[in-house]
Amino acid sequence: PSYMWQSLIMFIKQILLLHRFLKLSPQYNFDSSYDIIANICNFSETNVARIGQVAQSSTYGNAKPENAIDGNRASNYNQGSCAHTNNNLNPWWRLDLLKTYKINTVTITNRQDCCPERINGAEIRIGNSLNDNGNANPRCAVISSIAAGASQTFACNGMEGRYINIVIPGRTEYLTLCEVEVDGTQVDSYNESECGWV
Repeated sequence: PSYMWQSLIMFIKQILLLHRFLKLSPQYNFDSSYDIIANICNFSETNVARIGQVAQSSTYGNAKPENAIDGNRASNYNQGSCAHTNNNLNPWWRLDLLKTYKINTVTITNRQDCCPERINGAEIRIGNSLNDNGNANPRCAVISSIAAGASQTFACNGMEGRYINIVIPGRTEYLTLCEVEVDGTQVDSYNESECGWV
């Protein structure tokens, strides 16, 4: 009986893992069930930002924080796909991944039609603390500049955290983010034994 329960639990975990993989990785095509199993046991989740929750220090007009994770890199503000704060001291935007992830990269798309220099000096912060709204977490990168309308990727080398903040410290500024994409792997995701047929 004990073995049967363990087998059932493992089967359920594999189904949940398969569901999560197919949901997050719809771009993959597989020729066989073996291909699916081989990939779900080794995949890096692509753009986990899409499954998170977001907040920002303030909202300019209708430029809500969710606009930055809508999957659309449109970088003209009037297209309605950019997040935008008011002119705040230390403006910030925060992504809550709901669980702890190892973050490989963060890709940011800057505004094209105006003021690309506003992003200069922004910092990417990653961690599990909400002290100072998450802005006190360890720093992944400082953004020196991003060209107007361009998307730039920053390597975070597996930094762990639930929260990803983008903050402009030390000055009063508008923060505009037209897309934020995050590549990472959930820390408590399934291990090899749960992927294997044991």
